[in-house]
Amino acid sequence: MKISHAWLRTLVPVRLSPRKLADGLSMLGLEVERVSDEGARYEGFVVGEILTKEKHPNADRLTVCRVSVGDQELQIVCGAPNVAVGQKVAVGLVGSVVPRNQHDPHGGSFVLQETAIRGVTSRGMICSEYELDLGDDKDGILVLDSSANVGTPLAAYLGKTDVVYEVEITANRGDWLSHLGVAREVSAMTGARVSLPKVRVKEDAEPAHLHVRVKVQDTEQCGRYVARVIRNVTIAPSPPWLQQRLRSVGVRPINNVVDITNFVMLETGQPLHAFDYDKIAGGTITVRGAREGERFTTLDGVERTFRKDMLLICDAKHPLAIAGVMGGSDSEISAETTNVLLESAWFAPVGIRRTSKQLGLSTEASQRFERSVDIEMTDFASIRAAALMQELAGGKVLKGCVDVFPRRTKRRTVRLSVSRANALLGTSIAASAMAGFLRRLGMAVRKGPGDTLNVVPPSYRSDIAEEVDLIEEIARLYGYDRIEPDTNVRVGSVGTVGRGLGDEVRDFLIGAGFQEIMTNSLQNRAHAALAGGNPVAVLNPVSVEMQVLRTSLVPGALDVIQHNFNRGAKGLRLFEIGKVYWRDPSQSPESLDAFHEEERFMMIVSGDHFNQHYTAPSRKYDVFDLKGELEALLSKFFLDKYRLILYDNGSPLSVDTLAVEIKGTYAGLLGCLKKEVAAKFDIREDVFFAEVSLDFPEAREVWKRRYEPLPRFPSVTRDLAFIVDEGIPQGKVVDAIREAGGELVRSVTLFDLYSGEQVGSGKKGLAYTLEFQPVDRTLTDEEVNGKINAIIRHVEATCGARLRR
Repeated sequence: MKISHAWLRTLVPVRLSPRKLADGLSMLGLEVERVSDEGARYEGFVVGEILTKEKHPNADRLTVCRVSVGDQELQIVCGAPNVAVGQKVAVGLVGSVVPRNQHDPHGGSFVLQETAIRGVTSRGMICSEYELDLGDDKDGILVLDSSANVGTPLAAYLGKTDVVYEVEITANRGDWLSHLGVAREVSAMTGARVSLPKVRVKEDAEPAHLHVRVKVQDTEQCGRYVARVIRNVTIAPSPPWLQQRLRSVGVRPINNVVDITNFVMLETGQPLHAFDYDKIAGGTITVRGAREGERFTTLDGVERTFRKDMLLICDAKHPLAIAGVMGGSDSEISAETTNVLLESAWFAPVGIRRTSKQLGLSTEASQRFERSVDIEMTDFASIRAAALMQELAGGKVLKGCVDVFPRRTKRRTVRLSVSRANALLGTSIAASAMAGFLRRLGMAVRKGPGDTLNVVPPSYRSDIAEEVDLIEEIARLYGYDRIEPDTNVRVGSVGTVGRGLGDEVRDFLIGAGFQEIMTNSLQNRAHAALAGGNPVAVLNPVSVEMQVLRTSLVPGALDVIQHNFNRGAKGLRLFEIGKVYWRDPSQSPESLDAFHEEERFMMIVSGDHFNQHYTAPSRKYDVFDLKGELEALLSKFFLDKYRLILYDNGSPLSVDTLAVEIKGTYAGLLGCLKKEVAAKFDIREDVFFAEVSLDFPEAREVWKRRYEPLPRFPSVTRDLAFIVDEGIPQGKVVDAIREAGGELVRSVTLFDLYSGEQVGSGKKGLAYTLEFQPVDRTLTDEEVNGKINAIIRHVEATCGARLRR
């Protein structure tokens, strides 16, 4: 939300500097993310006058202009077709930053430099409105009024001397989505008084109720509806002051009537909608629920289909607007509009939020209704807009309005205990001081029984419902920085929290030099689709970036990889431990059995592998680096109860995939990220990843800590070498050795891999060291030789191997 300093000062006296005001608002909880000085944006731009214009000697479409900027004359090469001698124009001097580059597809800014264009030196720039970020016209230069004084700073000429605050609005403070709401915070902070704009309107003798009827069928979803009629308006551009107000907060001017509705919404927080009165059948407005499958086209040109739980604004024949979200194209204000029906209403937040999310349609109006607007502001905002339409569009305002307010409710009273508030905050604030804080926030306060205060919040503070809400308000005004932390806290021990497998894996990976990342479990649909599966959709996502729950840890990590590589990182060793979620499409979505979650760990290496010693050159990570790290982890926690198998499971993320099995159960995979997936994130390095489940019984059963005494008897080692077909995985040979060797075989280590003439074409040699470890005796040569012979026979039978002698 953008707030204009100049606009704010029309509602409340502001004597603080912009920076101090921003700091004060942030301390109150209204976080100011950025303070922008509009004048600074146009530093280096002045009003100029074109003195001469000549054809460029080397280009048909360029001209060479001599331009006065007050204290000097500049030669500027210009390509605009509408440039002419005598024009007053906006000139950018060398060194200034042009806000928008029309040759950049993203419209980025650039620094203006003296340059030669087709052999002619250009010492500045005559700017278009697009380049100055004042509009979308790229074809011609911006021609200023002939009365403009040459040499005047452009910011002063344009009235761009405002300071704009970009504030972060919390979900429960809809009143902050307006200059009036922020003015109230300034008042609470400084004690200055807020003044609503004075409204002067001369109403016609003809009553409005003779020309419009309003029927509210769903009073739960529409708590109030105010309709006014303004006749004989002239649609035209808004005056400069109004256009400037809107542009200062990022709103594009359209025409006087539409601009007025936007202006009043930004000022008061009350969304308004202007209908072309002559397009409303029967002069009747009906607020009703949609019929299942009902359709109509909204202002953005999209034909939409509605569900029965959505609220529509209709005339006697068809829908006109989606209540609180967007109007329809059939009744929009156009250049031919002469009569206007002005809507100001209160719609229930839950219904608007549901409709907006289901349609994927978020607007300035819906964002305010979702947070709740002030039901008592509807009439004032309506008459304020009508008065401006009379002033700026020449309209005739019919007498009165149609105000359907079916259920007027009494403001609630919230009781506050002074002692409880102080106990919770760790303060000793007097009751009178608390009452003063609350009154500064517009609340009515009376003494209650004992040490209590009876507090009535204003209508615009729908977020105040309980005592704790009042305590939070007191803390805001008192100052969080004044509340001393109490470190004299008694901590009781209730036993040691058990560590899980995930904790042990985390410790191991940190010790192995991996850095932990934490990514959001909510993703957009495109990210979730990369991993395949059936993601669980969020019913009411807060944004398109959080539509579904992740089905894999990998896509989120790719954003992290891109972010780090873009900022100069050369090599990455990352891991994450977190949960993934998926839906079983064979189960009913109404059943909990359809939804699953699983804890996994993920390891990633990418980019440069830096060796620990300076004499060893750096190299790129490869799949064997990650395979070694993964095997080290698996062997620590699962001993020999795991194996890696070459396995193409059709993963949409990886190639050269190895499946991870733990105690015979598929647990995850290891592989190289597909190039086309990496390209989506603009990652140019190879990315190797492993993603393994920690959430199945076999893994946890194997991981349970067991303590064994050190061996009392010596181990025996033997070497064996086999020749097998090239296509036989060496892991199959290891499995055969362990099967035949039984519990006596403690370890099997591959120490040589050979291929060549000595073993024959299509063959390879594999050499292993076998360690035999008895637990109850010393092995004899006869026992070891017997096991060796059994192993040889079994490997020859299962792997088609022959012993290499």
